[in-house]
Amino acid sequence: MNKKQLIRHEFDILKQGGCSKQGAIEILAERHNVGYDTCSRYLRKDAKKKKKETIVGIIGDTHLPYELDGYMDWCKSVFDAEGVNKVIHIGDLFDNHALSFHDSEPALKGARGEYIDALERLEPWKETFPEIIHINGNHDAIPARQLTKLGLDPQIYLRPVKEVYDFPVGWKTVDEIEIDGVLYHHGHTSCGVNGFRNDAKNRMQNTVSGHAHGNLGVSWTACHHRAVWGMAVGCGIDNSKMAFAYGKHFKNKPIVGCGIVRGGKDPRTYAMDLGEA
Repeated sequence: MNKKQLIRHEFDILKQGGCSKQGAIEILAERHNVGYDTCSRYLRKDAKKKKKETIVGIIGDTHLPYELDGYMDWCKSVFDAEGVNKVIHIGDLFDNHALSFHDSEPALKGARGEYIDALERLEPWKETFPEIIHINGNHDAIPARQLTKLGLDPQIYLRPVKEVYDFPVGWKTVDEIEIDGVLYHHGHTSCGVNGFRNDAKNRMQNTVSGHAHGNLGVSWTACHHRAVWGMAVGCGIDNSKMAFAYGKHFKNKPIVGCGIVRGGKDPRTYAMDLGEA
């Protein structure tokens, strides 16, 4: 223990014994044969504070208005328990089933009814998560893609999604984002059961994705000089909804889950017990 550390240690003991700050400094200055100002300087906290660790919580595809009841509250409980201080929605916040490029289920509502339902379902998300980074997913982009197909410029004929759904001030939409060296994107390039692993491998970058509803977990890969991981966060959909009837005969079913990345280095995934829903 050097002199500076010793003085700090003895200062704490004197303070616990009821000595005033000034009195303790005078005692220590004399005891260690240093000036009062020098002793006082030794007791100051380091000017540079340790950077707060970023703990990212990742919400899976929700496809509003067809998300699973209870999923939002479950994500919140996981994030609170892990001390999350930044929240990302990995994309496909909305489903836009009625506007799909594929055949829509005739028993479901049309585009306007679906929009009204999605707007209503979004309200508790706004209250629960005042700040969210929303990754633009392929389903979120369906209205813009349909306009492009018709030869119309979405930037002219379509309002931004934040205006269409009245996003809070703390919400923003991006195509992808990098935090602590980790790439967060929806996962257009990570399809298939091994897509999230191959995505990280091909980029040689730690990567988080959604998109593939049946993928949940963290998979590492390495070359001779470094190792990287890919994370798939599952989804938050209610697979019993008619909007997902297309997957009725798929072998791999959706996995309800979310993810946490601590400091860009500690990736974890969580699967929701559907008995909690």
